[in-house]
Amino acid sequence: MDLDSLTPAQRGALEQLQALTNGGDPEVAVGVLSSVDWDVQRAAEVVFDGVPPAQTAQPAPETSHTEQFEVDDSEQGLLSGRRSGREFRQVESNSVSAIVARPIRVVINILAIPLYPLFSLLRFIFRALRIPLPNFAPFTFSTLSYRPLGPGQGREAKDPKSVAERWVLALEEETGAVCISRSGRRRTDASGSSLATGVAGPSTLTARGSAWDSSAAEDVKLLPDFFLGSYEEFARTCQKDIKIGCIVIVSEEHDDVAEFKRSTLTDPTLVRIIQENDILVWGGDIRDREAWSASQKLQATTYPFVAFIALQPRRAPASAEPPAPTMTILSRHQGPSIPSTSAPTAAQTLVKHLTEQLLPRVNPILDKLRSQEAERARERALRAEQDRAFEESRRRDAERAKQRAQQERAAEEEKKRAAEVEARLAADRRKAEEAKKLWEAHRMSWRRWIRRGLVVREPRPGESARGKTMRVGIRMPDGRRVVRFFGENDTVTALYAYVDSLFIPPEYVQDADPVSPPEGGSAGENGLAGEMQKSGKSVDKWWGFKIVLAYPRKEIEWAPEKRIGDVDALKGGAQVVVELVADEDGAPGKGKGKGKASAEGADDDDEYHTESE
Repeated sequence: MDLDSLTPAQRGALEQLQALTNGGDPEVAVGVLSSVDWDVQRAAEVVFDGVPPAQTAQPAPETSHTEQFEVDDSEQGLLSGRRSGREFRQVESNSVSAIVARPIRVVINILAIPLYPLFSLLRFIFRALRIPLPNFAPFTFSTLSYRPLGPGQGREAKDPKSVAERWVLALEEETGAVCISRSGRRRTDASGSSLATGVAGPSTLTARGSAWDSSAAEDVKLLPDFFLGSYEEFARTCQKDIKIGCIVIVSEEHDDVAEFKRSTLTDPTLVRIIQENDILVWGGDIRDREAWSASQKLQATTYPFVAFIALQPRRAPASAEPPAPTMTILSRHQGPSIPSTSAPTAAQTLVKHLTEQLLPRVNPILDKLRSQEAERARERALRAEQDRAFEESRRRDAERAKQRAQQERAAEEEKKRAAEVEARLAADRRKAEEAKKLWEAHRMSWRRWIRRGLVVREPRPGESARGKTMRVGIRMPDGRRVVRFFGENDTVTALYAYVDSLFIPPEYVQDADPVSPPEGGSAGENGLAGEMQKSGKSVDKWWGFKIVLAYPRKEIEWAPEKRIGDVDALKGGAQVVVELVADEDGAPGKGKGKGKASAEGADDDDEYHTESE
């Protein structure tokens, strides 16, 4: 088949197969591809495993889902979920070449057993001096078969982070260099504080244009810090942190890879530019799944392969609203690194491309995106703070409302309790008033009977049967002054009965007073004493008053059948004051209810004089 008649997709498949097989006859490669419907994976299985191509009656045309990227940033959407139609599968080492090489390798290993101590010593010396370990072809036979990178097939690491870390360690051992973060050297800012991490992996450098520790490259070869993870994670990190990403993909089947690792990846100027501009770096070998997938997405055709990616604005009409930026391939570099001044992957070429083209064009855009992201972060922080303040205010309002509701409920309950207490007090007052009215009615009945049956008339002049006449001046609680004459043989009951009769209102005439005690009580003083005992009240509370001598103040106590002449205070006459006595519930005693007047009467002179005066 004529090579000029191949379509672009067929040319790409041919270049990928030649990259996998380290060159070879193009005509043979075209024949193998055409026999498997131009499927690179199946062609690789035919070449390496000796698997005959499957015969199909009507081969269906392959529909490739490979993303198409150009060298510039016109093709965008690097983080889309699309996959290549040629899915990666690890190549089994069961080909004819592997069957031939395995016995030879066993024989050579047996013959080389005496030399193992020497090889171990040389390996130790080379590693201690940071010198790249030579690749002795007769003992490795790397060209006899396509073998997976790292340990045996059964022990192959599947975790992308472990695969990336294994590749970085192998790179350090092969080049005699170490990653910056693992070397103990650190980039410092103007204040002298350390800005590097302590493990090989994604750089945490945040300052741009900081001072570079030039002594780091004088005594040891350095490699940039590599991102330890999958290619998808690396791309998402570049997008999230708004940083430039550098992808390095190699194939150990290419002769140019070893020189690229030793000269380009360890170049001090390139490492310094990557570190100072905070460029994230990810790398791998296409024999690993992640590197294979990345090479398919980036359309790598030969190795070594270097690509730079970053967020870039989408292209849109001027009148339309600018869409959100997306991850974009900024440039791709693939091929040998020799000569050092013009080769596509030479360190000088990459440095010139970064300093003169990529960084001046991309950094302003990224700075603008970072400022926009910082502004959005400030707005989010402000909104979050406002939300927190609103929630705090809402919480305080809810607490105040809850407290108000509790206070209102407490006030309502207190008011209800007060109303209940007031109702009970009102009921008690009503009962007391009713009891008082009943008592007053009962007492008025006894008072009127006492006026009719126990009040004695005043002695006549010259009357000696009642003994010596004594004049008693009486001052009532309402201020009235009354003078009454008693015989010394009269009883104290007569004095109390007279004072008690003074509390009867004028509408109750004496002629209408009852002739017998109320409620069938007994007549006389003994009947009166029985009534007092029956009522359960004391003498003073039953009478509702007490009689005291005006000066010196001395109470004249009531007792049945007690003579006035036997009371020392009343001998020869006296001036007495009537004082009301409160009843059970604290109200004033019966009568006009002027207890204060009785208290005042104890100290005021009523202008009456006894006969002794």
